[in-house]
Amino acid sequence: MLIASGALDEKALGARALDAAKPALLDLEAKGSVITLVRRSRRTAASMRERLSADFWTLLLNLENGLTDPARRLASEADALQLVESSLQILAALSGLAQENMNRAAGWRFLDMGRRIERGVNTCRFTRTLADSGSTTDDLDLLLDLVDSQITYRARYLVGLALTPVCDMVMLDAFNTRSVAFQVFALRDHLAALPSLVEDGMMEPPNRILRQLSTEIETALAADIDADTIERFEDALLSLSTAVADRYFLRGANAVPTIKLAGLA
Repeated sequence: MLIASGALDEKALGARALDAAKPALLDLEAKGSVITLVRRSRRTAASMRERLSADFWTLLLNLENGLTDPARRLASEADALQLVESSLQILAALSGLAQENMNRAAGWRFLDMGRRIERGVNTCRFTRTLADSGSTTDDLDLLLDLVDSQITYRARYLVGLALTPVCDMVMLDAFNTRSVAFQVFALRDHLAALPSLVEDGMMEPPNRILRQLSTEIETALAADIDADTIERFEDALLSLSTAVADRYFLRGANAVPTIKLAGLA
């Protein structure tokens, strides 16, 4: 999964965990490494520095500095794990600040929509990789870890790990904040609050894609979830991302300009 996301080179296959963790965390040339993604975030944040609180900016810089600190040496797997844990704590704090301190205007909606789409896509990819008819309990346990649903699962199911309830938890459970279903329904609320292009009664592409996806998720059965179904969910989320960009960020060949059909200028 790290190779597919661009965080690791294929040569890392079969290497020690530490040899894979170092580039996944710190390789400046890897498009999907942690440090690369953090630096992209910092550059984006710098373009709107005046809108960010001092606490937010400080946390973001602390995250980057923690990853690039020359005094930090990852000599063991424990060192790598400690760096991961400290970075996750800062990311959680940044997420909390965004949820609690940002005004609920359109900008916040686009930020949250991006997060929901990314989380949904990642959950689909994790599930396609780890949950199939040949999955072991270790695979399912790892999947619950990756989607942060261990506590929720253990509280609900007392019989141990099984494929169908795990798929239900991570894909279809509308009450699990990490499930694909929860992301889709949150996206539906965001789109409903954004303005329509024209009031002609026609459903716009983002709404059409999301309506089809949410209907399929609402009517799906966990026992019928397979790799093809999950891939279809993932493709729909990626198509939604493109449709939202084309609709609301007027750039590129596919951008749809706002057209005023009637009324005074």
